[in-house]
Amino acid sequence: MNFPLSGTDVAIGLAAFLLGWYVVGLQIGRRRASRLVKQIRGSIERFGGNATIRWIGRSAFRIEVEHPTIAPLAKLTVSLLLEPRETFLLWALGRCYGRRDWMIVSAGLAGSVKAIFEVYRPRRRGAFDSAHEIKELGWPVAPLPGRPDLLLAAPGPDGQGLAGQVLPLFHGLDVWRVRIRNKEPQISISVPVPAQETCVPLPVFTLLPQAADLILSGRSEKEA
Repeated sequence: MNFPLSGTDVAIGLAAFLLGWYVVGLQIGRRRASRLVKQIRGSIERFGGNATIRWIGRSAFRIEVEHPTIAPLAKLTVSLLLEPRETFLLWALGRCYGRRDWMIVSAGLAGSVKAIFEVYRPRRRGAFDSAHEIKELGWPVAPLPGRPDLLLAAPGPDGQGLAGQVLPLFHGLDVWRVRIRNKEPQISISVPVPAQETCVPLPVFTLLPQAADLILSGRSEKEA
């Protein structure tokens, strides 16, 4: 004999589902964080220097490398924010907007940059902050030539030209943001880290010194 489900039954079932999701998601998140720490440490070994790690809650950490030995890097910072796997609603909402585990690689450079710009992908982590800052700066925004999924903002043609030289380095890489400024950190690159990406070093770390050399090469010009 079948009995209709009451509101209490539905509430209990939903609570059990969310609790089970939290427990399983928490364990998956911890294992994922542990793998990423090992993967990033293996990726930054080539830079030398003194590395320290600081955890920010359960789902984020930051690794700082002081005095890296590969020029022109003066300081390297890696920040990683994991998906909220233990919270079903936040995880599902993030997935709808294409959000994944998010890594930001920033570097202070020994020198002045030729120009400044920002390239970002709308509707990805960090895009709102980029759009807000660019609006306050009054920079023009347009699709990046050859990459219509990315938006390019710069105060002038020098920045636009430099972006056209730097971004081809990251061809094939799912870049969410490349930010060049004339103060530390002069370069910042945001990328997702897919679960299937298991190589060491991660591609962004191999390309970072090349990008740094490119933005510092030639005559230095400061832009406001």
